[in-house]
Amino acid sequence: MEIKDSYYTIEESKVVTVKVNRSNFIAQAFPVESDRDISEVLDNVKKKYYNARHHPFAYRIGLENINFKANDDSEPSGTAGKPILEVIYKFNLTNVLVVVTRYFGGVKLGVGGLRRAYFDAAEECIKSAKIIERFLYENLKLEFEYKFMNGVMKLLEDENVKINKNESDEKVKLNCEVRLLKTNKIKEDLVNITNGTVKISST
Repeated sequence: MEIKDSYYTIEESKVVTVKVNRSNFIAQAFPVESDRDISEVLDNVKKKYYNARHHPFAYRIGLENINFKANDDSEPSGTAGKPILEVIYKFNLTNVLVVVTRYFGGVKLGVGGLRRAYFDAAEECIKSAKIIERFLYENLKLEFEYKFMNGVMKLLEDENVKINKNESDEKVKLNCEVRLLKTNKIKEDLVNITNGTVKISST
């Protein structure tokens, strides 16, 4: 199975208001990291727009397609949360929460109209956001003899490995940040460069 070590999300929060037949749909997108973030953001949105009746939302977290949710928040089933989630998948995003708050303007939109309005509001919000690619890293602790320093440092530089901490004493001891996809190759190269004497551990 291919290892995934990157994903797309939004750089910062965005808000867009879309008006449909006098109803206002206030779409907000947030970068999130955990379920705890979701609860906190939703509480804040409901406090800010306390006089609105509906705050449907959808989110997706993580690289695996297992942590996602769509919530209609009392709108007719399938008209709000699901189209918002569809937008998240359309842009191939994760670690993102989209909430669309509706202020009713007196004209009923019907099931199809509601669905389109929520989708369009969420889509406009994501379009206005800056989509970025983030990478996953593994932290490695390396320990090796000084005579291998030049070879090891050249490898780390060539592979754009970030050194977070240098704790060298009688031996070179480095804490490094390695892209997940490159970890196995770099470990093999380190073993070859140091004639098998390097000590590698995950931190």
